[in-house]
Amino acid sequence: MDDFLGHPRHPFTRGAVEGAPQEAGVYGLFLGEELIYVGRATDRDESLRALLLLHQDGALGACTMKATHFAWEVTIWPYARENEVLVRHRRKYRREPRCNADAR
Repeated sequence: MDDFLGHPRHPFTRGAVEGAPQEAGVYGLFLGEELIYVGRATDRDESLRALLLLHQDGALGACTMKATHFAWEVTIWPYARENEVLVRHRRKYRREPRCNADAR
């Protein structure tokens, strides 16, 4: 998870989100320094940019809409990478990121 957390963080603003890739990958939403959500995007479903815009608009819940920053990683294995980041988060903090827990 440390390698994921080491990715550059961008302000969760419209302009920054519109610069996110239109590719498959994983993304994290942060509230300050806390990782509050980990998600995935697939080319078949929606891109990183499209999903981040949905979070920003509140279409995927009020919890993630409160994010202050985001990070992303392009990968051809978004399901596996998302799972890896979540498993490492659970091991380190003994819980899901708060907005992932709310989404279940």
